[in-house]
Amino acid sequence: MKQTLIISGMSCDHCVVAVRQALSELDGVDVTDLGIGRATVDVGDETVTEARIAAALEEEGYKLESVARILPE
Repeated sequence: MKQTLIISGMSCDHCVVAVRQALSELDGVDVTDLGIGRATVDVGDETVTEARIAAALEEEGYKLESVARILPE
């Protein structure tokens, strides 16, 4: 399921790299687009919950503000 994550604390390119690394370490998560303050991911594993994503981001010093699920066309 594709999701757009709104992430606070991402303010530079270094932050983008750190967030990509944190999200990529979660099995079943594919980062498809990343920019300052947001990430679009494809979550293919049901065990990867919003709480797990938030925890991975918080470990790196960022906060998951919201999640929008992208419905298939």
